[in-house]
Amino acid sequence: MIPAIRQEKILELLSANEIVSTESIIKDLNISVSTLRRDLMKLESEKKITLLHGGGVRLSQKTIELNITTKIELNKEAKDVIARKAASFVEDGDVIFMDPSSTTYLMIPYLAGKDITVLTNGISHINQLMSLDISCVMIGGTIKKTTNSCIGPLTESTMETFYYNKCFLGASGFSINSGITNHDISERTIKVLALKNATRPYFLLDHTKYGIVTMVKVADLDEYPILIDRIPPELSGYNNLILCE
Repeated sequence: MIPAIRQEKILELLSANEIVSTESIIKDLNISVSTLRRDLMKLESEKKITLLHGGGVRLSQKTIELNITTKIELNKEAKDVIARKAASFVEDGDVIFMDPSSTTYLMIPYLAGKDITVLTNGISHINQLMSLDISCVMIGGTIKKTTNSCIGPLTESTMETFYYNKCFLGASGFSINSGITNHDISERTIKVLALKNATRPYFLLDHTKYGIVTMVKVADLDEYPILIDRIPPELSGYNNLILCE
């Protein structure tokens, strides 16, 4: 595993837990003590983590957003299960919107051969859609490098003019108290517009995002259907959760 990907995985582990021991990181990533030490020193120098006395590690005060390439590889098996289920809801003749999340990206191969039109502000998504000869519309705007997507006023004004049968959205985290949350205010605006203009909206959230709270709320937890690979026990009473198997 290359160091950059390994370090992103460390940040992902920390994003799901307030404090993580170095021993648990070594076990989860199957790496040596010396390798972890090098990674932690680099992450600390970039002010992404704080090393604690006694061998603990935690994220720095600012929550880190991972890049799209790393997100696609993290929990990929669970995301793929969700992506396949989401794609099964798409029918010939549909016009759909997909945001630039890693799980919606994994939907694209399952859409091949369907007579549909896909709208997206995801640059990586457009490239994949074109390679599979799926009819698509790119919603342009200011480029956000982390997610390889378009955001900002131009994207938002264009989003307001489109309507679609279904939309499929990711998010950074979800919890009972905070609902569905995201890192970026501009991305939140795009998601809200998509939810407003879609006949049938869906969130695609793998179980590892449960309990993670990021900067801005997108929706209440019980407001829209959520496709999930594993339902946490605390959420067993939520009827909007669709288990993907």
